[in-house]
Amino acid sequence: MHRHQYPIFLFFFLVSIFTKAQEDINFLSPENRKGQLFFKVSSEYRITPLPTDSPKSRNVFVNTDLQNSGVAFAYTLDMFITQNLSIGFSNSFRYDYLGGTSDIEGFFGAEPSNRGIIIGYHFYLDYHFKIFRESEIFLRFGRSLLNRGTLIDSKETFFDEEGEPILTIGTSDDYAYEAYNWGLGWKKRKVEIMLAFYTSSVTEYFVEDQAYIIPYFKFSYNLGRL
Repeated sequence: MHRHQYPIFLFFFLVSIFTKAQEDINFLSPENRKGQLFFKVSSEYRITPLPTDSPKSRNVFVNTDLQNSGVAFAYTLDMFITQNLSIGFSNSFRYDYLGGTSDIEGFFGAEPSNRGIIIGYHFYLDYHFKIFRESEIFLRFGRSLLNRGTLIDSKETFFDEEGEPILTIGTSDDYAYEAYNWGLGWKKRKVEIMLAFYTSSVTEYFVEDQAYIIPYFKFSYNLGRL
């Protein structure tokens, strides 16, 4: 390519990018997005769960606060059923605390503390309200499958009256659980900001059913339609 052709090539490249961006923005408007499938990327920050401790906690080899708080990244597919109602699926990934407290060579213990990829699957409905001139708010309700990939091995030894070991039981603990997903968000064109909560009454952390709440902030960017 000759040197004088570079500006022309760059001009047409920028025009095509601008045109594609304008097309996506137009299809994001309420009157055009019905029946459209959009692809988004997002990041969320999960705040320390509530409650942070409970007298009814199980003897688990995991710090529940560490395992359920921190940063997650995700990709998302959103399909607009109507102008205001969309159905979505999101797959989240966190490199975080799996569990384990000590070496498993003794009478008691679990695998050493370690980190790994924790996966989440999220299914939800969003309903949008156009109450601002150039932006809108939306309500989210869904169901999330959290803490997939948190399996660790542990063991416990039982002793007789004289203190001699008589039985050792090995177990595998999986801290996966299901939660409801509630949120309130603000959306302007391709950008979304949301405050939400994961809530569950049944987890692997407590002996009895108990409310467990994880508040989080989420930022999403719409890359376009598929």
